[in-house]
Amino acid sequence: MLLKNIFLKRNSLFLLVLCLSFAGFQKATAQDLEPGFLSAMPIGGHIAIASAGYSKGNILLDKTLPIEDLEAKINSFGLGYFHSFKLFDRLTKFSVVVPYAIGDFSALVEGEPQSDVRNGLGDPIVTLSMMLIGTEALKPQEFFKQEQKKFKLGVLLKLKAPLGQYDDDRLINMGLNRWALKTGVGTSYTLRKRIVFEAQLSTWFFSENDDFLVDNTSKQKALFEGQFHTTYIFKPGTWLAASIGTVQGGATEINGVANEPFENLRYGLAFSHRLNSKHSLKFAFTNGFISRTGDDFNTFLLVYQFLWFGKK
Repeated sequence: MLLKNIFLKRNSLFLLVLCLSFAGFQKATAQDLEPGFLSAMPIGGHIAIASAGYSKGNILLDKTLPIEDLEAKINSFGLGYFHSFKLFDRLTKFSVVVPYAIGDFSALVEGEPQSDVRNGLGDPIVTLSMMLIGTEALKPQEFFKQEQKKFKLGVLLKLKAPLGQYDDDRLINMGLNRWALKTGVGTSYTLRKRIVFEAQLSTWFFSENDDFLVDNTSKQKALFEGQFHTTYIFKPGTWLAASIGTVQGGATEINGVANEPFENLRYGLAFSHRLNSKHSLKFAFTNGFISRTGDDFNTFLLVYQFLWFGKK
């Protein structure tokens, strides 16, 4: 199994540096580019989603480690549910997504090839977003009659619960065994009803993992994210978006020893097509411009969505 003997040397300085690198990798893989955060919909809407993704690339570790060419191939799957409703007279959207992943890892350890396969449920993600300016909370028959406003402003809360697969004897896990909270604000401007410019600024906050490799404590400072999207709308429900995103900060710390903060830059493309009034498909691709630590992945994603409203 990949690095098994090295992983179990819990008191060595070598393991400590390796733990810092992987703690950073696990957070960096969570950076998503999300165009359409401020997309409007009538209240009373329900959306069921199913997704499948594939990521392949390198995990960048400290160059002083006797580990080279650490690569990962990850197949991910997800099921989710979205609901729109009125809260404080504002359009509000709630969602919950449960991911599952299968990862194949390989590396050269002191010149010898090693590999390992890990799989399991990831940490479920709960998101609550609210439109503050630009969209009213209306029922379907009223919503589609209103004229869409050019400027929109909204806020979001995203929570990752430590319920995913986690083994404290393993360095690589699908769950992180800690709480993570993301707070953010987003704004968009629509030009000539076809082109949408969108920006999102957010911050991740993390609780401690006091069961990191049995008797170690892992911490992470706040991580700052910025995302910028340009979307072209062909027709309602069909659009193409180009995105760029950056993360800053988020330095990890194991047993009081800190690692360098993140400074990563990613780009992506997404295309969504509405098949009919209820069904739609979305394709997405992301890659990295700059990856100093953590992952340097190409990621492909396919998402199916089914929309329905209550009988009324």
